[in-house]
Amino acid sequence: MHENNLSQANISLTNKKSILPYAKACSLHIKTLMVENEMTYDDIVAQLENRGVVLSSSNLRNKVSGHALSAGLFFLLLEIIGGQLSAKIKVK
Repeated sequence: MHENNLSQANISLTNKKSILPYAKACSLHIKTLMVENEMTYDDIVAQLENRGVVLSSSNLRNKVSGHALSAGLFFLLLEIIGGQLSAKIKVK
């Protein structure tokens, strides 16, 4: 049983490492849109609340900076910040 848990942990770490470049690219895209559209986290939080999503400014900042955006939140942010539901992302 212990060996199986280690195997699962290794798979999980490998998955996170493989996904990280994409998560970083999404976070960078959101930050870029915020600068281009002169929006703050507080501005975005207010718009999220209008759509029934309650997050604090610091919680949203942590999600973006920590590369922890769900796909749904990513696309909602795209729509709120840039008015679009698509993005061209460059993964490094």
